[in-house]
Amino acid sequence: MQEEYYDRDRYDVSDDVLERHRSAADTVLSRDRYGHLIDSEWVDTAEGEEGAVIDATTGESLATVQIGTAEDVDGAVEAAREAFEGNWGQLSPRQRAERLEEIADRLEDRKTDIAKLDSLETGKPNLHALFVDCEILIEQFRHFASLARSVDKGRVVPTGDEKHVFTRHEPYGVVGTISAWNFPAMFVAWKLGPALAAGNTVVFKPSERAALSTLEVARICDRVLPRGTVNVVTGFGEEVGAAMTAHEGVDKLTLTGSHASGVATLENAAQTITPTSLELGGKSPNIVFPDADVERAIEGTLVSIFFNSGQQCTAGSRLYLHEDVRDEFLERLDEAIEGLTVGDPLSPTTDIGPMIDHSHAATVRDYVDTAVADGATPFAGGENAAVDDDLEGAPFVRPTVLTDVGDDDPVGCEEVFGPVLSVFEWSDPEDVLRRANDTSYGLAAGIWTDDLRTAHEFAAGLEAGTVWVNTYNDLFDPAPHGGYGESGMGRELAEEALEDYSQVKTVKVNFDGVPKLG
Repeated sequence: MQEEYYDRDRYDVSDDVLERHRSAADTVLSRDRYGHLIDSEWVDTAEGEEGAVIDATTGESLATVQIGTAEDVDGAVEAAREAFEGNWGQLSPRQRAERLEEIADRLEDRKTDIAKLDSLETGKPNLHALFVDCEILIEQFRHFASLARSVDKGRVVPTGDEKHVFTRHEPYGVVGTISAWNFPAMFVAWKLGPALAAGNTVVFKPSERAALSTLEVARICDRVLPRGTVNVVTGFGEEVGAAMTAHEGVDKLTLTGSHASGVATLENAAQTITPTSLELGGKSPNIVFPDADVERAIEGTLVSIFFNSGQQCTAGSRLYLHEDVRDEFLERLDEAIEGLTVGDPLSPTTDIGPMIDHSHAATVRDYVDTAVADGATPFAGGENAAVDDDLEGAPFVRPTVLTDVGDDDPVGCEEVFGPVLSVFEWSDPEDVLRRANDTSYGLAAGIWTDDLRTAHEFAAGLEAGTVWVNTYNDLFDPAPHGGYGESGMGRELAEEALEDYSQVKTVKVNFDGVPKLG
């Protein structure tokens, strides 16, 4: 949507690619012009401005969406409030669960189209979108449908006297949600699943770079839910995001995005003391021990850094190799990277697709160029992972592995958000644990070892919200996901998320007269 992201002259792709992508868009989009989804209606923005959502591979417009304003946010919050105080707010936990199950069923029927749309607007390989993103999308609605039946269970507090004390879990009301562009469809379920299960209504702001998946999934949800339960306002963070995070009618905020977005959200939320959950960036360590199954660790390393072209907050972008396995590991990693296919995200053989746009691709390449200029050594088969001539104009960044990186080098300590892996050598366990924790982030970490004691000791010692042992990026199970430090606050994907979308009320009933002073 934002013109500065796109240099259309650089999208020099073949006619065959253009036709393939145009045809795919025609089959998955319900319209070529979208309004805001407010009170179950498609609504034009108050200021009448529109912008295009761009195909990440071709640079062509997929559809136009509204560039929202604070006035649009007002309308969406009002609609959500009416739904909360009206039809949605009157439903029982069982009835809410039934609605979430129906949403999951309808998404199951449309998952092929949703995955294809994700591939078009973000460049992610279609098989990944279909068998990872969409599977988690649907499972999240089913999981929170099951939890919705007991969401306000509360508990009885023992008192030992003539009182009855118990707690109730109650929804906040209107939840304001801001989401990122790298997993646009999946993040809808991460937010809507627990928010709706807890009984809230929602105003959703998708990324301006990838709004179409959110609008299509929200459209499916809207057909199942009471009027105004889920509302979507498209636009930029500076206008729509700022209006939402500062809005007095929003009772709870949740954001998945950058560190800067998280800071801006907290600053605005502080003015109204609005509870906030954040899932932000990461610079995750991935530690290989000398007793590790090297083949399995290499497969996990590929997933940790090259899945979604490295555009993932959990990316294992810091690879710590024990000195005893370093040379063998890098040699075999090089061979594995040469076998990756960099290409059209719509192709079933593609492992790595383009970046979200040329602007982001340039940022990622700058990290690599700066690192090499500062003494890092390019290692691995990135240059051999050729891009088809038909796609040379798309914003690809080939898989890149850098050795001789310093712990404090920008590429080694900052979130690159691309397919760039920094390799570090280690020999002393205490030292590598210290180095792994030497970051302001704390979203995830990986351990590769066959020693159970080592696995438990490092899992306890690593300062991260999720620690994977002999696996990586496994988010299929409904286990809590969230960060330490500057990676955020709150948890998603599991029962703990309901605590972030519910308030606890204590009720004390006295059966033996009014307590007296003295």
